[in-house]
Amino acid sequence: MNIRPFKRPQPVRLGVLLLNLGGPEKLADVEPFLRNLFSDPSIIRLPIPALQRPFGWLIARLRRGKSRRLYEKIGGGSPQRRITTEQAAALQDELACQGVQARVYVGMVCWHPLIESTFQQVLQDRITHLVVLPLFPHFSVTTTGAAAKKLIRCFDQHGGVREMRRSYVTHYETEPGYIAALTDLIAEEMRRFPDPRPEAIQLLFSAHSIPTKYVERGDPYLRHHERTIAAVMTALERRLGTRPPHRLSFQSKVGPVRWLEPSTEDTLRRLAGEGHEQVLTVPISFVSEHIETLYELDIQYQALAQEVGIPHFRRVPALNCHRAFIRGLAGLVRARLAAGYPLQATEQAARG
Repeated sequence: MNIRPFKRPQPVRLGVLLLNLGGPEKLADVEPFLRNLFSDPSIIRLPIPALQRPFGWLIARLRRGKSRRLYEKIGGGSPQRRITTEQAAALQDELACQGVQARVYVGMVCWHPLIESTFQQVLQDRITHLVVLPLFPHFSVTTTGAAAKKLIRCFDQHGGVREMRRSYVTHYETEPGYIAALTDLIAEEMRRFPDPRPEAIQLLFSAHSIPTKYVERGDPYLRHHERTIAAVMTALERRLGTRPPHRLSFQSKVGPVRWLEPSTEDTLRRLAGEGHEQVLTVPISFVSEHIETLYELDIQYQALAQEVGIPHFRRVPALNCHRAFIRGLAGLVRARLAAGYPLQATEQAARG
């Protein structure tokens, strides 16, 4: 009779991996960051794959001077890594308060700590259960999809790591904590206008744009933003007794292809032409401060608002470590734990 040796069960080691894009922390990082960004086919795809890497290097070289000047204006680098690390620590503490012991990691698509290096740390820590949580509330192949592909490639290069159970959060555009945090910040900022009446303040939800072709092919990015806005406006109406006027626009377009419109720049000009004097921008796509909020919204669009005749232009802060947002992220993690760890179709799609 063959008797199999007894195997002691592995202790459960829970990990949570926060995924984000990343940004250069100092001016010397700008060009290599741009190379990583423009070389990634999930973010900007060229019809000829062999040209992807040379294209990334060329665009990085052409744009480095302009990009460095922009980062100089916000202090010499992006604070995204620092803030994302703070979000990870806050989430780890929140989970511990709720009785869930987990180590929370940070992995970036285009800058350090890169997903590949964080994955090695996850392996070294012998994590047995991993929840993958992107810091992109709205799914797009250019954001969550790009990050997932890099992570799945890591798993594939290590034979699949089938002993590590994992689950993916793919989007959370109406998660209650996320909506509550946005609503709190909007309501607080509205009180700072000379005329704080809701009907006197134009809300402008500004999202990072993506090429229109992705949406036409089924990317739910635009639909997810519309759901977020609907949920926020309902929450604001409950709080304020009425809905302030609102619009959705898009920023951060890169390259000559057609991107989602209207642009935030064009919308500001239109609002000025309509006589709006109080505009509050809401950076709906961004859960941490970085170049798109600190430069585009706070400097570029602030100057444009003054130029076109909008005297009172304000911006809602990014969520960062807002308590409701962190609690919402903890709720997403606990929901995945309760649902088990199926090897979701996310991985199959990422390999495709």
